[in-house]
Amino acid sequence: MPLDPVAASPVLPGLIAIVLYLAGTGLQARTLAHNAKLSMRLLTALAVPAIVLHAFAVHAQIDAPGGVNLGLLPVASLTALIMVALVTILSTVQPVRSLLVVLFPLSALALTASLVAEPTSKAVEASDAGLGTHIFVSILAYSILMMAAIQSIVLGFVERSIRTRSHILLLRILPPLETMERLLFAMIWAGFAALTGAIGTGFLYLDDMFAQHVVHHTVLTSLSWAIYGGLLAGRMWLGWRGASAVRWTIIAFTFLLLGYFGSKFVLEMLLQRG
Repeated sequence: MPLDPVAASPVLPGLIAIVLYLAGTGLQARTLAHNAKLSMRLLTALAVPAIVLHAFAVHAQIDAPGGVNLGLLPVASLTALIMVALVTILSTVQPVRSLLVVLFPLSALALTASLVAEPTSKAVEASDAGLGTHIFVSILAYSILMMAAIQSIVLGFVERSIRTRSHILLLRILPPLETMERLLFAMIWAGFAALTGAIGTGFLYLDDMFAQHVVHHTVLTSLSWAIYGGLLAGRMWLGWRGASAVRWTIIAFTFLLLGYFGSKFVLEMLLQRG
C-alpha cells in the first residue's frame, strides 16, 4: 500500500538528511584540513539523497490540511533546501561548490529546528494559483538572495586574505576573485528579478496591509529591493565592486531577512499569532 506523502512523518527522512548533510560537512572539513582535493563525486553522492529526503520532510511539514504551513521554521527549512539544491545543480557548470561549506551545516541546522519545534503558524489556504505563485516566487527570491549574501561574505573573506596574505590554504580551493564577483552579481540579478515578481504579485493579494500584519514586512522588503536596485545600477554605471558590493549586498539582505523572518519571529514566537 503506497504511503500518503501528506500523512507521512517528516522525522525519519529528516534525520537521515541531517546525517548526510553533516557527513558532507565533515568531508569538506577533512579535505581542507589535509590540503587534499575534494571529491565532487562523493560530495554529490551525499548531497543528492540528502536533498531528496529533505524535500520529503519539508513536504510533510508544509502540506497541512486545508492549505500550507508557512511557519517560520518550515519556511526556513524550505529556503535551505532550495539553496543547497540550486548550488548542487549549479556546481556542475559553475564554480560555486565552495558555498556548500556553509550550506550543508546551515541546512542541517534549519531542518533540525523545524523537526523539533512545535508548529506555531496556522495553515494558509493556497488554492488560488496567483497566491501560490506569490508564495513560490517569494521563497525563491529569498533563497537566491541568501546565496548571494553568503557568496558576498566569502568574497569579502577572499579579498581580505589576499591583502593580508593569510589563509592561503583555503584560497587554493576557491575560484579566482573575478569569477566569484561575477557569480555574485549573477545571483543578485536573478534574485532581484524574483524579488520584483514577489513584490508585484504580493500587492495583488494584499487587501489590508495593517489587518494582515504585514506592514513591516512590506516596508522592509521594498527597502531591500531599492538597495539591490541601487547596487545593480552602481555596478552598471559606476563599476561598483569589491568591498562596496559586499557591504551593500549584506545590508540589502539584512533588510530582506528582517522583512520576512524577523516579522514571522515577532508574530509567531513573541506575539503568538499565526
